[in-house]
Amino acid sequence: MTTAQAKDYRPGAMLPNAAISRKLRDFYDAVQEEGIPDRFLDLLERLEQAEKNAKSGT
Repeated sequence: MTTAQAKDYRPGAMLPNAAISRKLRDFYDAVQEEGIPDRFLDLLERLEQAEKNAKSGT
């Protein structure tokens, strides 16, 4: 950041990249808190069973 750019910010104000970073972290945290849909869990179980069946030759 140049000296001219630094003058444009108020003391204590967040820099643009810091604000973007904070918003992305908030979004990531919200996604982590979401549960895994039952439909997706069912699909994973079916895929696991299909892999087991393929390995055993059934």
